[in-house]
Amino acid sequence: MHNDIFISRISKALEIHKKYAVLSDWDTGFCESLLEQIERKRSLSAKQVAILEKVESKCTTEAIEETRSWTNEYKEKYHDDALICATYYKSANYFVGLATRILEEPDFVPSRPAYKKMCENKYAQKVLAISKAEPAYAVGTDVEFRSPALGYRRKHLAGVPCLVIEILKEVYGHAKGSKQYKILPYGELEAVLVEERQIKKCRYKKAKKEKPEEIPF
Repeated sequence: MHNDIFISRISKALEIHKKYAVLSDWDTGFCESLLEQIERKRSLSAKQVAILEKVESKCTTEAIEETRSWTNEYKEKYHDDALICATYYKSANYFVGLATRILEEPDFVPSRPAYKKMCENKYAQKVLAISKAEPAYAVGTDVEFRSPALGYRRKHLAGVPCLVIEILKEVYGHAKGSKQYKILPYGELEAVLVEERQIKKCRYKKAKKEKPEEIPF
């Protein structure tokens, strides 16, 4: 009888989640593991019951309304920021599961705590600031590589003018100058992805004026 009560409580929580999406993946996995445990005729521990109560607290009418409000707020205000942070963190191999869902599932809405943890820490705030900052070089500007950014593979591009063809929202670093640009070196067929700190405004070298020939008299 005691286990029947727990089955009813757990099933109700999962049904509410199915309708309103109020639980995290961890919460649903925990509930499913409890049901499996009960099926094996094993009692729940005091700690498991306490965690179940926390899960149930997310299924109240108040919690459902709060989740609905956050869903609307997220879609209107925070979705774009989440994409930027998810791109950064997936490349950095942190928050990979959450970042992947944000990037690959258009209708996915992370919980408010999950969003705050991933997008409101000091590194994420630097990434967002870099992404939203005015670019130093507008599309159509001629730039060239800074010497330290050339390396072996780009050595042939030293001093070569490059056209800025796109400024990306995606950022893969939180250091100053990490804004991403797509540039096309003159004379090349393929564009190159660079960071703002790797390029500078192109300084065209003035051609030397040839001395006029002396006309013999």
